[in-house]
Amino acid sequence: MIQHRASQMIVFHTLVMTGSFTLAAKQLNTSTSYVSKQLGALEAELNLQLVQRTTRTLTFTDAGKRFALYCEQMFDLMHDAGANMLDARDDISGTVKLGLPQSFGTLHIIPALELLQQEYPELIFELTLFDHATDMVKESLDIWITNQEKIHDGYVAQRLAHTGFVLVASPEYLLSYGVPEHPQDLVEHNCVIYHSKSRSYDNWTFTQGDEVVDVQVNGNFRIDLSEAVRDRVISGHGIGHLATYLLTDEFQQGKLIPLLPKWQTEQKLPVYAVYPKRKHLPAKFRVIIEFLRSHFGQPAYWDRDLKPWLKHR
Repeated sequence: MIQHRASQMIVFHTLVMTGSFTLAAKQLNTSTSYVSKQLGALEAELNLQLVQRTTRTLTFTDAGKRFALYCEQMFDLMHDAGANMLDARDDISGTVKLGLPQSFGTLHIIPALELLQQEYPELIFELTLFDHATDMVKESLDIWITNQEKIHDGYVAQRLAHTGFVLVASPEYLLSYGVPEHPQDLVEHNCVIYHSKSRSYDNWTFTQGDEVVDVQVNGNFRIDLSEAVRDRVISGHGIGHLATYLLTDEFQQGKLIPLLPKWQTEQKLPVYAVYPKRKHLPAKFRVIIEFLRSHFGQPAYWDRDLKPWLKHR
């Protein structure tokens, strides 16, 4: 009886977390009819309606919301017990599912994970790259590395690093269109802009002492991949406001020139490791997060490498 009820509570907890019979079934690797049957049996045994169902929506009754809290506690206890036993074995192995930002993940996280894998060869990484906000439970992610600043209350966000921004253009573009001397001059220039479904960076802010200047920029290319914005700027098609993690030796090789040396760019991009709230974080997750934080450094190595070229800042 206890084992049967525990199984029903796990099904109900998964249904609450996903908000969908289909997604719950997918996460549990079973059928929607099984999820529905288990819910029906649970409601019959408790003599309570836990869920209100229509053809399009799924909502939880007050009794369902209260019961969900008990299910969550049981689920967390089971998870923590299993994680503690794995920690006791000191076993840093198995598959870890990570969600990564596209450009930052490609340039900095994947190479770092390759180094970590040399130390822990039994770790297997399953990686998904995207730049939008996500529901980790629905996507079955263990860790989400992101620069999204609005994190859901049900998640923990540990800061790993942050990146600055720099205003740049290619020598070819500047020879053709001139060098801006003041942030407001950018209104007259073609700017290559990062733009996605969730974010658009077309308002650039600069400071000099107590003076703050916001500039609404325009351009004939709006791109949702940061590397593509950088490459467009290098090829001479406009001015870019680039995250420093995108740059390596472009200044040294003369591909890009930093602009407005007396002005500070105000934008900062944080990098977080996000995971669902739980009392115990598995050892392999802790190892990954701490390794990335140490590997990036403080300040991050990409900013340190650029410092000689941005002395004026």
